[in-house]
Amino acid sequence: MKKIIEIILIITILSFNILPFVYADDIDEEENEELIIEDEIKDASSILNKEPVANSRKCVIYDRTTQMVIYGKNENAKCAMASTTKIMSCIVVLENVEDLNKIIEIDAKSAEIGGSRLKLKKGDKITINDLLYGLMLRSR
Repeated sequence: MKKIIEIILIITILSFNILPFVYADDIDEEENEELIIEDEIKDASSILNKEPVANSRKCVIYDRTTQMVIYGKNENAKCAMASTTKIMSCIVVLENVEDLNKIIEIDAKSAEIGGSRLKLKKGDKITINDLLYGLMLRSR
């Protein structure tokens, strides 16, 4: 008897998780859709009117199609190119390398370049993906 009650209880619990619930509403379906669309438009317009949050001293959001600056924060201030070079190097690799898990060996010339937090030496083996993570680490 105890087993039968357990089986009925399990079936009851499972049926509540599987079968959809139906709710009734007195709002006309078309009216309800219009209200939903209005809410979505209000939400979208409130997001469009907010400035993005940029955790940097300078940044720019540029639309390549229209060639317009969408947002800028000190975008005309002169600064060193180091971080921009890092970002562009990362983009070029991502656009041109098919297998980011490919392992490469560090050559002598690459190992001599200073300023890296990775401390790579000649002969070290590392994936391109890990090199990109190292590239995008915060500069000193």
